Amino acid sequence: MELTKNEHPEFIGLPALKEKQKGHLALFEEWARTGHWQNFHSTHYDWWMFPYGQPSQFGFAWVVYESEIHDLKQDPEFVRNYLRGVELLLLSWGWDLQKEALVPDPDPDQKWHNWPIRLFKCAMSLKEFGYVSEFNSVRNYARLLIKKGVSLEYNGRDLSILFN
Repeated sequence: MELTKNEHPEFIGLPALKEKQKGHLALFEEWARTGHWQNFHSTHYDWWMFPYGQPSQFGFAWVVYESEIHDLKQDPEFVRNYLRGVELLLLSWGWDLQKEALVPDPDPDQKWHNWPIRLFKCAMSLKEFGYVSEFNSVRNYARLLIKKGVSLEYNGRDLSILFN
């Protein structure tokens, strides 16, 4: 049976998820503005920035299913913040989400930092939210990494399967 609504007692709820995401996006914006790209690679955020339908080390706290995704997509501010978060994460790896290309002359810290689980979570979230063009761009970045010989294995799982 496929779950369509997160009714788990651990779930923090949509208002708290939105607030946490909004607060962390402010950090993303500051890091990008000041060129502190390394902060993207040394900070944890993927659970609330790119929620999707699988529990994590936080259990079901940040898990969203069809019902929550529908409600979140009705909120223009959340959608704007969510997609901007995706854009900035990819920029931290030296990838332009809209142009589907490497950033020309990136900062030395704007590069892949071997976080396949973050790439996977971001892509999985985009896929579940139905953002096809953004998912395709992330998939193209993943495919470029794979072509360069980068392993997308994490904790014994080959996450590249999402990008085939």
